[in-house]
Amino acid sequence: MTYLSKMIEELVELLSIEQYGIRGVLSGERLLISGLKEGSLNAYIYDGSKLTKLNRASINGVAWAKYDVSKAIIYRDTARGREQYLLYAVDPDKPEEEEQLPGVKPARLLGVAYDEEKVVFSSADMKGSYISVYSDGKVEKVLTYLGFPVVSDVDDDLAAGIDLFSQSSGRYSLFYANLGTGEIENYIDPEGSITSIILSQSGSIIYAVEMNYGAELKELDIGTKKASKLKLPHSDLEKFKPMSFSWLGLTRDGRLVTIARKEGRSEIFLDGMRLEAPQGMHGSAVEWRGRLAVSHSNMNIPSRIIELPRDILLSGSIPDHVSGTLGKTYLIRVRSFDGEEVPTYILESNRATKPGPTVVLIHGGPFSEYANTWNIFAASMALLGFHVVMPNYRGSSGYGESWRLKIVGDPCGGELEDITKAAEWAKKSGLASRLYIVGYSYGGYMVMCSLTKKPGLYRAGVAGASVVDWEMMYELSDAALRKFVELISANKRELRLERSPIKYVNDLSDPLCIIHPQNDTRTPLKPILRFMELASERGKSFEAHISPDMGHSISKVEDLIKILLPAALFLVRMENKLSDI
Repeated sequence: MTYLSKMIEELVELLSIEQYGIRGVLSGERLLISGLKEGSLNAYIYDGSKLTKLNRASINGVAWAKYDVSKAIIYRDTARGREQYLLYAVDPDKPEEEEQLPGVKPARLLGVAYDEEKVVFSSADMKGSYISVYSDGKVEKVLTYLGFPVVSDVDDDLAAGIDLFSQSSGRYSLFYANLGTGEIENYIDPEGSITSIILSQSGSIIYAVEMNYGAELKELDIGTKKASKLKLPHSDLEKFKPMSFSWLGLTRDGRLVTIARKEGRSEIFLDGMRLEAPQGMHGSAVEWRGRLAVSHSNMNIPSRIIELPRDILLSGSIPDHVSGTLGKTYLIRVRSFDGEEVPTYILESNRATKPGPTVVLIHGGPFSEYANTWNIFAASMALLGFHVVMPNYRGSSGYGESWRLKIVGDPCGGELEDITKAAEWAKKSGLASRLYIVGYSYGGYMVMCSLTKKPGLYRAGVAGASVVDWEMMYELSDAALRKFVELISANKRELRLERSPIKYVNDLSDPLCIIHPQNDTRTPLKPILRFMELASERGKSFEAHISPDMGHSISKVEDLIKILLPAALFLVRMENKLSDI
């Protein structure tokens, strides 16, 4: 077998590993599962012994199911990646007999919540953002909302969620709607950003607030519109001193399940009492057959379902020759240009020497985080023989509101310097012999910024689904995404023009691989085509791969292959392993 064929075979094996997440419990104590399995994302029910697939064709998401609802709600893009979703209901007793919800028009979905009586969803188009109520076979009400509303829970006539980008400060707020009257209220916590919410059994709203240097739980009394710190029976959670919360849930009898995190790891608490669980990150948790079932992963283990403390219910398997490439994982802190410390995860490759070729991998968002969790991009780089450096640059979540908001009004600014310092650390520490930079979405934008503003630092870069022109992107975006662009640019047109890589095409000198989905509506193709045109006119050398019939989000193994295979071929060629590709 040639090096090339072996590399492709191993990469496809890696991308095809099964992954599972929990999406609630349907009637009959059937666990609702989302699974990257059979080549795509699907919905399944698990009865303790077998998985049963619910959907006919691949889907893009599964709405969270409150205890004992009779049907699963799934959604599917109808426009070849353009994120025009329709909603479907599936009876677990009649798998693959999907019922499209009548009257629901294709739209970008921001959030979905439902109970036995209704489905509430938030969406956006070019004109605005909306909260819609589906019940009794039709859309009964559509409420206009000025912001980026992510509906996450509903109970009777009360729906609630998080508004991400409507506050000019960047602080996330809470909204709740009276579905009977159509009235919507917004609540801003004076101490920080509201990042998770759940409706309590008494009708109040329990929420997590991320403050400058920590996070805590509060409870909002809807009647008085006043919030107070939530008092829990046990003190383990308070002693843990979390930086953020990734999950709030309830047991059947109303006890609070929380997943709290700091420094890229999480712990699970029941009414404030710490529960034994494997190290890594946990996605969601639900009471099932008297025990807690949770999703879990780390950088060496793909997302799986376990019953606490450690009983494995569902798990994909990694071939030994693939898992053996994933080496040591650890967190370091890199001092940036202004003295701030940048939390940075490292994944060493057992196929690379030290010092050896190293990829600086940039996450998207930018309000996201690299943590001790399964990351298919990082695992792929390690498989190819690259050490991986993953900086949580300013703007990243999980390290306090102050760190996250440092990026507002400063794209391609301070965070670029954070990334540069992480790259320089890799060289100075003896990890890296040669540096490459790879990113997708906002990460792709940072690749473009790095190659135009820090020429010579990297041997080459791969920019996937990149922003290259903020102003053109703004003009092409729907109402919700425009809110994001307004926030990141402090709503200043001159800043959007100044911080766009297309302005600095002349400064591009390092090898560049562009990978872009044809039907991307978050980072549209049109600006990339203009960037390529200008680069060609100026004699710049680059290669480009436009992925057909694909949008920004990834829900199929085929989509992963369209992104990672050309990236892999480019990187190994730059390493002179494949001179004939």
